[in-house]
Amino acid sequence: MFLITHAFSRQNAGDGLLVDLTYEALADAGIEGDECALLALDAPSFSDLQRVYQAPGEARGRPSFRLLRPAVELLSDAAAAMLGRKHGFGSVARLFERAEGIISVGGGYLVADSTTRKFGVMFNHLLQLRAAARCALPTVYLPQSIGPLEGVVGHWTRSALKRIDRVYVRDNQSLAELDFPNVARCSDLAILKLARELSSIEFADQGGGIILVGRELPNAGDYEDRLLALHQQLPGSRWAVQADVSGPRSDRHFYRTLGLSDAGTLAQLTEARTADTVVSVRLHGAIGALLSGRPAIHLAYERKGWGAYEDLGLQDYVHDARSFDVPTVVQKVQALQSDPEPFWSRVRAAAPALQSQYDQMIAELAQRLRRR
Repeated sequence: MFLITHAFSRQNAGDGLLVDLTYEALADAGIEGDECALLALDAPSFSDLQRVYQAPGEARGRPSFRLLRPAVELLSDAAAAMLGRKHGFGSVARLFERAEGIISVGGGYLVADSTTRKFGVMFNHLLQLRAAARCALPTVYLPQSIGPLEGVVGHWTRSALKRIDRVYVRDNQSLAELDFPNVARCSDLAILKLARELSSIEFADQGGGIILVGRELPNAGDYEDRLLALHQQLPGSRWAVQADVSGPRSDRHFYRTLGLSDAGTLAQLTEARTADTVVSVRLHGAIGALLSGRPAIHLAYERKGWGAYEDLGLQDYVHDARSFDVPTVVQKVQALQSDPEPFWSRVRAAAPALQSQYDQMIAELAQRLRRR
């Protein structure tokens, strides 16, 4: 059994896509889905997959009694480390003992720079990371963003990452922060999929309208006002849901707090072929739009957004979500509706190098997992 770790929830379409792409990468490396098991914070949401296990932690992003389990398992893990054991004593440790290799799902974001984020890393990810670092199995962390790593939690995270066989990071800032020999730069799995499938994508006809994807942001400033102004200056634009998890992380909940309603999920709207251009605050909403043949402007709130769009040669189409200039974004949307060809020509120019990245990653994945 090959254990895929750090999965979140299929209720977030981006997270679900990255789990699917992790399975796809493993299949390309010679490891089929029935050989894999998934460890997820929201295990029931992955009922379409075989062998899914509940990870200790809190998928809803707020404190609850469910955090007692990861706290207890972290203590048992620390005790096992003091005794020099390769595995701990809890349920996660027992899963690791049965595995042939450990693969972290692509798209993760390990960051410990605030109390909230340190809390999230410690209770949702650190146990899995420390278990992977200590075991004598092949370990690979697929492309993700990492850092800043501050304080005690950051120290524990860095120490564990040093012991992973290969850690792929999807942006240059993560690469600069982790100056370890086991760290390599590689694009986001969804970007790599776009490069592989570009020639077969059916591009949307123009004149179908505009889709907006927003989300709640911390330290937002006047972000919400800018987003509402963008909506007002793009007549007929509709709101789409990319993540509908419980609590404030839900896009639908966010829209309701602004007095807005949505027109459905992003997947539903793109499948209906009723829109030609997307503006998305969620990165994998933007990439999902590209995969459906729609040009997309990304309003980035974290480094992963800039890294992804720079890899595609689309740095002119990514803006800071908290400070973007509304008229500038409106002009770019109108230009894309008028003629999307310059946008797609950039993507086509970037695709060969991205395809090469994927091929190299798959070859190394197969080699490290001892399948070829």
